[in-house]
Amino acid sequence: MPSLLVFAIAVLLFGSPLRRVWLSEEAPGYLPFVVWLGVIALGGWAARHGGDP
Repeated sequence: MPSLLVFAIAVLLFGSPLRRVWLSEEAPGYLPFVVWLGVIALGGWAARHGGDP
């Protein structure tokens, strides 16, 4: 179930108008990489705490 939550967060970040916030010209250049790192870290957390294999 945690992997579904991570997928929903990733879709929200990358598929909605919310991405305009972190892709704006006023945002620092490293911010998209921080967002990707956050999604990857959440994916790792979901893989570790996802339940029984």
